[in-house]
Amino acid sequence: MPDYIVCQKKRNNPRMDVRICERRCPEKGECKEYLAHHRVAPQGAQPSPQAEAPARELEAA
Repeated sequence: MPDYIVCQKKRNNPRMDVRICERRCPEKGECKEYLAHHRVAPQGAQPSPQAEAPARELEAA
């Protein structure tokens, strides 16, 4: 599930996906919302669903 921040630069629709902000915003190094999000949720905090799934062996019928 994607995380969203409220961008201070956008006026009409300020809610923005953090991944879009990371790629496109030239001011992400000084943005309060972006920096606060990265302090709270580091990049490695969300494990992938494939890593948690137990390995299953398939049997031929």
